[in-house]
Amino acid sequence: MSALALCGWIALAFGAGTVYAVGAEGWFGRANLAAGALALAAAAVRAALRARGASASAFRGPLARGAAGVALALAGGVGLERAVTATGVRFDWSFERRFELSEATRRALAELGTVEAILFAEPLDPRARSTRLLLGELAATGRLRVRERALGEAAEEEDRFGVAGSNTVVLLAGGRSETVDRPTEGTIYEALYALRAREAGVAYVMRGAGEGDLSDAAPGGYSGLAAALETEGFRVRELVTATGAEVPDDADLVIALAPRRPLREEALAALERHLARGGRLVAFLEPGAQSGLEPLLARWGLASPDALVVDPASGALAGDPPGVNPLAYSYATTHPIARGLDASRMTFFRRARAFAPRPPEPEDRVQGVVFSSPRAWLAEPGAAARDGGPPPRPAGAEEDYHPLVAAGRYARDGRETRIVAFGDAELASNRYLRTLYNLDLVLNAALWAAEREPDIAIRPKAVVSGRLQLPLPVPDTFTMFQGLGLLLPEALLLAAALAWARARSA
Repeated sequence: MSALALCGWIALAFGAGTVYAVGAEGWFGRANLAAGALALAAAAVRAALRARGASASAFRGPLARGAAGVALALAGGVGLERAVTATGVRFDWSFERRFELSEATRRALAELGTVEAILFAEPLDPRARSTRLLLGELAATGRLRVRERALGEAAEEEDRFGVAGSNTVVLLAGGRSETVDRPTEGTIYEALYALRAREAGVAYVMRGAGEGDLSDAAPGGYSGLAAALETEGFRVRELVTATGAEVPDDADLVIALAPRRPLREEALAALERHLARGGRLVAFLEPGAQSGLEPLLARWGLASPDALVVDPASGALAGDPPGVNPLAYSYATTHPIARGLDASRMTFFRRARAFAPRPPEPEDRVQGVVFSSPRAWLAEPGAAARDGGPPPRPAGAEEDYHPLVAAGRYARDGRETRIVAFGDAELASNRYLRTLYNLDLVLNAALWAAEREPDIAIRPKAVVSGRLQLPLPVPDTFTMFQGLGLLLPEALLLAAALAWARARSA
């Protein structure tokens, strides 16, 4: 095999591997596939030109050996695939292991007992194959029964369940049903949770001081957060703070989504009384904004200086200067909120402020949960907007692991108060909630605050048309990260292949 052909095969292998692992081509995968195809075509043309001047007997032997090698490789590949299939051993090297069931999905099935799934599909619908594989994995848990109906064969059932087209799954449990139009593990997981009909309590969202709007479906709105909370079993209600009314006694959780205007003293006093009697609060702050929540949180040991976290480990994103949008990968892994999160499961913050956790009482437990990289420092909130460049580092600014999310537990009069504070609110917006592991972080914080630690989990990531829903402003940011991780081993392998080819021809 010529060096050019060998390099072509290596490029094709890395291109195909990137597409399989990431679930999308990306520029790295496309470049490798194109380069590999061109290299193989050039090698074939070169071999054909060499063969033109040779006699039939001169290339009959090499051609036979090449054909035998190809046949042997094909036979070996088919044999290996059959052997692995027979043993039941599986390898899933895709991003987020999207061919394996998540812990959250298994838990939802276990809580429901026996579930029936009906797949409505046209006979030649290619999408149904992946759906059958997914349903087969679910059925292998022993908690799901699957049956299939040809679309149009059971019109009465289709009308009853609202089946709109081919490749639709209907889940049945406990006399209730959920219809899934685009079956992926993520959408089936949400349907399973809806079937539980289990209530997590009432979550009141503060309104009246420019907070985020849970009814707004625009990218900057928070309707996705409301839907996610309802999926977890919360009944979401509004708490109008302008009247200074008390927090209702049925509140299991109060959420403050970055008020843009200062809260009234009456509203802050009512929130303070709620916390003093064992209430729960999840507060989202923004750098440069003074809502009145900051001094309240400081009294509970969650002080937050009005400063912008600048993390040089994070590059330029969304048109912002480098460093102002931290990509967090450091967690207090012993805290329940961070359960399942690690350096490979990052969270994205769009401009954030930090916290300085300090217990107000010796028995209180206050700590950071999510941290910047150790190279981060604090700058003025408006520093990044002056010239569009990286924010200047203030004199005396120290590099440290700055907490971007902090949490506290407080024993008060025989009751336990719980507070979680985020240094950024945009990570929970429709634009960023499903970026990387933001959804897991936000929901797990709400579940922990509401004392529902058993429900904390890493949820399956939604996949639509083979594309991971990681909507960073630069859509391929994480895909590029995954692809570039293959660049160094590919370069080393290409160098080794060239060295081998030269030594062989010498």
